[in-house]
Amino acid sequence: MQVSRKLIALGAASALFIGACGGGAATQAPAESMAPESMAPESMAPESMAPESMAPANGDYKACVAFDTGGLGDKGFNDLAKKGLEDAAALGFDTAYSEAQGATDYSANIQRLIDEGCMTIVTVGFNQAQATVEATLANPDIAFAQVDATWDESTNGPTPANFTGLDFLVDESSTLAGYLAAGFSQSKILATYGGQQFPGVTRFMDGLVAGANIYNEKKGADVKVLGWNAADQSGTFVGGDNPWNDPAAGEQRAQTFLDQGADIIHPVAGATGNGTIKAMAAAGKWAIGVDSDQALTLPEYAGAILTSSEKRIDVAVLDTIQKNAGGDLGGENFAGTLANGGVALSPFHDLDSQIPADLKAEVEQLKADIASGTIKVADYLK
Repeated sequence: MQVSRKLIALGAASALFIGACGGGAATQAPAESMAPESMAPESMAPESMAPESMAPANGDYKACVAFDTGGLGDKGFNDLAKKGLEDAAALGFDTAYSEAQGATDYSANIQRLIDEGCMTIVTVGFNQAQATVEATLANPDIAFAQVDATWDESTNGPTPANFTGLDFLVDESSTLAGYLAAGFSQSKILATYGGQQFPGVTRFMDGLVAGANIYNEKKGADVKVLGWNAADQSGTFVGGDNPWNDPAAGEQRAQTFLDQGADIIHPVAGATGNGTIKAMAAAGKWAIGVDSDQALTLPEYAGAILTSSEKRIDVAVLDTIQKNAGGDLGGENFAGTLANGGVALSPFHDLDSQIPADLKAEVEQLKADIASGTIKVADYLK
């Protein structure tokens, strides 16, 4: 399936972003779409995209987002999608959103947005897959998109013309984080865990393992990763009724891994993971953030955040809204990669001066090799 050229073109104009979690019970999307220019900083935003020039046309189009549990204020996944909606509002679009308190809210929240006249509805997170499928099929004149999912054609039939899957190959960016962590770690023991076991979560965990394995191969080292066996896809997950918004549980997970010798943890559990970051800061150790640049969203713990494995969810949400408003309702998937800027490794901020120059150079070379296809993450999941 080919990705819309309109999405590529609109990506170049979507320059508003600031650098939790969810995923989809979905197939991997094609690894092409958003052009690197879409990742340009705010200062490079074209003047033609100013709210004043766009408002008259966009004001007739209502774009909406249905947020997952874990809620706004998670400093990551949901907040990034909210940023994309806010950027749309700044361009003059009429906007609205809903928040889910539990799984029973998904269908009702989507229906409320339909009833409010939303013309684009972006659902956030893998748990909304069934509700999104049902709404998409029942409302062919409304554009639907889902963050961390692509359409499962084996189960649901051909991808509808009004659906856009928004997928992110974060295993690529987390591989960079894993290599960096392997070189920076003093104990040579890393750790990771997830909120729930879905591809949008386990890809981060796969990447950490792959990065450590690449480092071990290159350096003849023996860095270990606790919490995830990439070979058989088994590991540690929060689970339960509140996997994404329980910072206390995140602190407990951190202590368990600290007791086993880990000095860098990559939590993939939304606001629960923020508790892990807090605990690592208190212990004088380090964490790897997810989704957003968490050294910016959690500045109080910036000194303990080595880097973050980013999904540019905000840019993808805005691009999708603009694409839909231009008349392209979907029928395609977008995959964010290192090559197109849809996923990224965050700057090192407070820890930059502590990371050796040769390690930084090796991470940059690894980035180039993954982006070009010279190195494939899947080859290092063992």
